[in-house]
Amino acid sequence: MRVYYADWIRFTAITLVIFVHCLVNSFDASGLDPEVELTIQHKKDGIIKSLVQIGIPMFFYISGISSTFFNTEKRNWIMNYLVFVGGKALRLLVPFIVAIFVFLIPRLYFGQPYESWCRPDGEHMENDFGEFLVKTLPDIHMKLSWLWYLPALFIDFILTYPLLRWTIRRSRRIPCDVLVDGGLVFLQLATLACWLWACYGIVTKDEFGEIYLMPAVFALTGIIFVFYVF
Repeated sequence: MRVYYADWIRFTAITLVIFVHCLVNSFDASGLDPEVELTIQHKKDGIIKSLVQIGIPMFFYISGISSTFFNTEKRNWIMNYLVFVGGKALRLLVPFIVAIFVFLIPRLYFGQPYESWCRPDGEHMENDFGEFLVKTLPDIHMKLSWLWYLPALFIDFILTYPLLRWTIRRSRRIPCDVLVDGGLVFLQLATLACWLWACYGIVTKDEFGEIYLMPAVFALTGIIFVFYVF
């Protein structure tokens, strides 16, 4: 079954994202100085913030629609989970890893003369590509640029799979099973705990994990709890 309205949502989201990226570079294209044209700069920032809040979540919404077509009751819940994770890893993580070496690393290397954040230490350029690769890879997760969407979407799928199967079982009026539904609740808590640990222990630059990501995990946990209950 083809969900035509999802295509229109995709069209709207793509249009908004293209417009936002064009607007971001508008001062470079026009030659205006953002420090002089403060009124225009503020209007531009306001539009960007508004459209980003709409356009990007649309893509997550569309991906969520597609995940509801996965047959969660075809196998036992452990095998279903492994098949679901494997499929998402193949479609999202494999292209992500390939793109890091094929697109992102060369983009950072050639962008060193123009943007300081492209440089391995943020200050000094590295002209040897091999050395640049070695120095950049340890902190590549902080320089994903436009590739951030793929791992973010994969993480969202992993975090919400237990809720996906739970809601499908309830929508089909399948009686609660202590083993299956209890396992889903345990899996949900385990994935949230693992993600909380990752946010605290891995993303350490400027305490981004503690300041931004950990509170977001707690908020997400509360939202998911409401879905499970109601």
